[in-house]
Amino acid sequence: MKDTRARDLQEFFERVADDWDQMRLSYYDGRVIERMGEVSGADSGMTVADVGTGTGFVAAGISPLVGRVLAVDNSPAMLDVARRNLGELGLANVELIEGDVGTLPLDSGSVDAAFANMVLHHAKDPAAMLREMARVVRPGGTVAITDEVEHPFAWMREEHADVWLGFEKGQVEGYFREAGLDNFGYESLGMQ
Repeated sequence: MKDTRARDLQEFFERVADDWDQMRLSYYDGRVIERMGEVSGADSGMTVADVGTGTGFVAAGISPLVGRVLAVDNSPAMLDVARRNLGELGLANVELIEGDVGTLPLDSGSVDAAFANMVLHHAKDPAAMLREMARVVRPGGTVAITDEVEHPFAWMREEHADVWLGFEKGQVEGYFREAGLDNFGYESLGMQ
């Protein structure tokens, strides 16, 4: 059974799904997708996971660069918006999958890269989320997360249902190590 925080988080995303694309505009832009493509070496032979796909922003941006995108989210309302957004773009290589970021409904080693944008601070257990992302990536693949920088904006707990107010660099590095990922980098795209 889901705990109260997880239920509240899912209810939040069910409620804001139709407004999320507008809400996210003040926080990040297409540069996150460009950088994910660069660090993963995105090419047409790849299958990638978009963990916590939301309205499909990353899936839509990365899909022209890869062969297949498995877009996972636990909010049916967000997936409905993603389905609409992706349909309007005519993107046929994206598969939308309902599932939790802490227990991804993907086989181990089934993707070449796993991406998560604006998701880690919503994870009940950030280390578990990264372990799951690492689990589904083939050996030698890429795990990339964005928007995890620590911030003092407590109001985001209400307005964006943040569980965590970001993370210090050392915390993120620790989560990557716990996930068995030892070759990682940390950089700022200068969007904050």
